[in-house]
Formats: sequence, structure tokens, C-alpha cells
Amino acid sequence: MAEKLKLVAPVDGQCVDLAQVPDDTFSAKVLGDGVAFVYDGDTVYAPAAGEITLVAETNHAVAIHTTGGLDLLLHVGLDTVNLGGKGLEMLVKMGQQVKVGTPLIRIDRAFMKKQGVNLITPMVLTNGDEVNFTVTGVGSSVKQGQTTVVEYEATEEAAPAAATVDTGSKYQKLCETIIENVGGKSNVISVTHCVTRLRFKLQDESKANTQVLTNTKGVIQVIQTGGQYQVVIGPQVDEVYKVLMEIGGFSAVDPGDVEQKKDESGEKQGLVSRFLVLMTGIFQPLLSMLMAGGMIKALLVLLTTVMGVVDTDSGTYTILYSMGDALFYFFPIAIGWSAARKFGLKEIYGIVLGGVLVYPDLVAITAGESLYTVFAGTIFESEVYTTFLGIPVIFPAVGYTSSVIPIIVIVWVASLLFKWLNKHLPSMLRSFFTPFLTLLVAAPIGLLVIGPIAMLLQGFLTGFMSWIVNLNAGIAGLIIGTFWSLLVMCGLHMPVIIMCNLNIATYGYDIIHPLFFTGAIASVGACIGVLIRTKDAEERSQIIPSAISSFFGINEPTLYAVLFPRKKLMYGTFLSAGIGSMICGFCGSKLYSFGASGILGLPCYINPEGIDFGFIALCIATVVSFVLAMICGLIWGGKKDSEGLNIDMSL
Repeated sequence: MAEKLKLVAPVDGQCVDLAQVPDDTFSAKVLGDGVAFVYDGDTVYAPAAGEITLVAETNHAVAIHTTGGLDLLLHVGLDTVNLGGKGLEMLVKMGQQVKVGTPLIRIDRAFMKKQGVNLITPMVLTNGDEVNFTVTGVGSSVKQGQTTVVEYEATEEAAPAAATVDTGSKYQKLCETIIENVGGKSNVISVTHCVTRLRFKLQDESKANTQVLTNTKGVIQVIQTGGQYQVVIGPQVDEVYKVLMEIGGFSAVDPGDVEQKKDESGEKQGLVSRFLVLMTGIFQPLLSMLMAGGMIKALLVLLTTVMGVVDTDSGTYTILYSMGDALFYFFPIAIGWSAARKFGLKEIYGIVLGGVLVYPDLVAITAGESLYTVFAGTIFESEVYTTFLGIPVIFPAVGYTSSVIPIIVIVWVASLLFKWLNKHLPSMLRSFFTPFLTLLVAAPIGLLVIGPIAMLLQGFLTGFMSWIVNLNAGIAGLIIGTFWSLLVMCGLHMPVIIMCNLNIATYGYDIIHPLFFTGAIASVGACIGVLIRTKDAEERSQIIPSAISSFFGINEPTLYAVLFPRKKLMYGTFLSAGIGSMICGFCGSKLYSFGASGILGLPCYINPEGIDFGFIALCIATVVSFVLAMICGLIWGGKKDSEGLNIDMSL
């Protein structure tokens, strides 16, 4: 029977699941299983006896081959490679024998705080598939050198993870393949490496062949983020890097210099860019299903409106509609799951919090009699249908189905609360009271504070739209048309749709709806421009279904997959839609009935007495928006922004 050995905590603090590390390489266990640590100390110690097999040049990571045959990697913080060794002191060297408690890396906490570095430290078992092990420490407070976090069986057969790829000629072939598929030597601006990845700065990321690289033996994964094209190799990356530099003739670059140049060039963007990156990251895992749902909805429009082969009262229609609309309807649940991953919270928390927002009894609550009205006589007037502990709860008229922003903010608040509770609750109470208190506090905050704030914003926007339309419909068209997609993304558009319905019921027509009709058509133009510009097959496979969905009025796939990762194109497309909407406003275009979305909805704008100038203007505006957005796609659609997140449809 194999001898039982253990890894002890390398720090004093909290032992957490790898899934809580906000870096896909670790959270998805690309390099292997293990644990991570959140702590306040300034030194990381050896968790077991063994030999140092890797020391990062930038001092942020170290690998140990234990006496029991286990290979482990300790990685201090996130993106600390970009510091170029600053704020970190390596206390060991290659080949050194260490024992439990040997100091490995010293951290300058004051420097790290100033740099805003997240110092969560993963400990990954890079050859865990060759060793029988059990993770024991997750979710508990740990003491350096004392608390067992992993138990494993000693094995003589286990080899260091560096053996994944042989040295010599195989490294040469691997490096030649990598260089070829990042677009060739001329496409490489610079290349650095951390303890597991080659980090390329490329002239044009669209020239890289991600699919080939991902399937290349010796490459674990390809990650595109933060303006870097990262090829994950594993602990042997240092040897691969040396061969790569020799074959490619690249000059060595200090990672800190690369980061400094990025700062000086202005690539490190502010609030808007961070917001776009956050939203793209949250929607990234949802895009494939978002596109599938959009395509099914488009197919349903064809089957019912154009071909007339499916009756809207039939079971076929109901089932197809539920397939296409499920993700859109239950957006808070899906986004809650993805946002939880993004904020380092367990996914089930996001799922449950999203489920609270769309719980059937809460969705149906506005169908009953209201208890009373708050903010009466103002644009924020709202009906109160129920209370919580005597506090009025303000619900949207249509509930939180299809909403986006409220659940993201709620999950963010829950993540902060979860981490605080995990840090301060005694370990014996943590497993029960952390989820209990997180849900008990975050859900009411969402329903009593975050949701109603979104409602107040809706009231303000509705009042502003009414005012600006009455002031000048053309100017209103420019403003509303330009920002409409963002309102939809934030879930603030439903009161406007309701207002359009009321206008048709009262006056027989509505002048607001034409002011955002051109948005989806502009998105189609942008997609076509990008399709013409890009030659990347994988990219085109994402754009085509997005364009089809937008053609039929389902604009979310284009918004998240095509526009958000290209900031200039997004601005240009929004403005193109605004220009078309301005034409509609100045020319008095009107909606006379609700029908199909997208281009198939054009007949709804025809005056019952016959085609008038308003309808002709709407058609002209549609063409103008389409052409302008397509030109924007041709100009700015060649590649995604360096700070944006590239979309991986395999998720």
C-alpha cells in the first residue's frame, strides 16, 4: 500500500476552491487540480519537502517536485508577471532542496496594494492525474506549516510535469508551429512568458489560428485577453520560450516594460472600457446559446409571418417559441451564473439569486391589486403590491424577466458579502452560515434597493423621452436611436415599449417606436462590414448568426459578440442608428400596429389610409443606417480591441 503524504498550507489565511480564482487557467483547472489561498502575510512557504524545479524570472511563481512524486506549482497573485519581478523577492533557486516551512517568496504588500494586485495564490498539482490525492482544506481557515490541505499517495512512477513535452527537436517543432499560427514572425510585436504561458503582443490577432494552436500537442489552451494572445504551455514554458526566442529571432522584453508601454500608449482604458470588458466577459459563456435562441426566433418569424406554415396557436409554435425565448426570459438566472464566475462567487449563488428575480409568484405579483402608490404625481410614480418586513417592494410592471443589470449588481454585492463572511466566520460555522446569510441578505437588497433603483432610472428615462420627443422629434430620434441598444442591454427599455402601446391604443399611432427601429438594421450592416473585412473562419461563424438574428429584430447576439469587443465599431453603429432615427423623427414616421420585429415589421409603419411620406422616410432612414454601419464595419471591424475580450465559443 502506498504511503500517505500531505501538503500543508503555505500561508496563514483561507483555503478556497480553485473556481474562485478569477483567472480561467486556474479556475477551469487547465493546469491541474488544487486549491488557492487568500491571506494577509508577506511570505509564502514550502508546503512539502522536495526539490525546486522551476523559478519564475519575474519572481511570482515557483514549482516543487515533492519527495512523494507530486509536482506542484505556487503562483503568487494574478498577472503579477507584468510587474517584472517588482514587489516580489525569490528566496530559493533552481535545484535547491526545501523542507516544509522553507520560505519561498517574499511579498511587498504595500507595493502590491498600490498596484491594485489581487494576491490570491493558487497551488496547482500539475501531475495530479498521475497521483492519487484528496483535497481536504477548501473552505477553512489554515495555519502555515500545520493545516493539511491535500493528502496524496507517494508514487515512484510520477514524473515532473515538465516531461509533458520533450526537449530538443520536439520543442523546435512546437515553437515553429506556434510562430506560424500566431501569424508569423512579422505579426509578433513582443513575446514574454510567465510560469505557464507564452504571452504574445500581436499586430493583428485575427491572423492567429487559435483552432490549430489549441489542437497542437504541447499547447494546453489559448487565451485572448487584456491585449495579449496567451499560449498556455505548462511549467516547461521557460524551456519552450528559450527555443521560441532563438527560432523567431525575437528580442527579450521585460514584462514590466510591456505594461509600462501599454500605460503610456493609453491602452489601459477607463470606466467605459472596463464596463465593456466586464459585460463581454459575463456574456461570453452565454453567446452560443444566445445566438441559437436568436436563430430559432428568426426561424419562427419566417414560419409564421412569411411562409404561414405554423399557426401561432399550435403546440409547434409554443414549443419552438419556448426554445428560442428561454434564455432571454430567464436572463437573470443565466447571467447570475456567469456573473458569479466572473466575481469569484460559487455559480450556484448566482443561479439562485437570478431565480429569485424570475420566481413565478413574484413575476405574477403585479397582476393583483396594488396596496398603495409611492412617488405619486412624479415620473417615478410606482405601485406597491407587497412589502418585506413592512418595507414597500417596488416591482417592474413586467417583472425582472429579460433584465440584465439588476442581477449583475446583486451578484457583485453577494460576492463581497460571501468573501467577507468566509474571512470572518469561524470555520465550524462557515459551511452553513455563509450561504444562508449571503442569500438572506443579498436577495432582499436586490429586491428592496437595486431593483427599485433600476425602476427609478426607468421612470427618469421615460419622462426624459416624453420631454425630448415633445421638444423636437428629430433631436429625440438622434438621442434615443443612438442609445437604444444600451437601454435594452440594461433592461431599461420596457416602460418605453409600454408607452408605445398606450399611444397606439389612445391615438391610433405612436411616434416614439420609429425612433429606435433602425437599431437592429444598423447592427446587420455592421456585421456585414465585419464579415467582408475579416478572414477568420471562426470569427465569421459567430458573425453570421448574429447578423441573421439582428435582421429579425433580435439584437443581443450582435451587441455582445460583435460590437462590445470592438469599441469604435460599437460607437459608429450606435451613431448610424441614431442618424437614421433622426430622419424618422424629422419626417414624422409613425407606428400604427405591433407586429414582427426587425425588417419584417416594416408594414406596421404603413398608414391605414395608404403609404405616406413618414413611411418612405422610414425606409430611407433604414437604408442610411445600414450603409453607415456597414462602412463602420469595413473601417473598424478588422479585429477586436486589445482591451476587449475575445469570444471563445467552445465555452
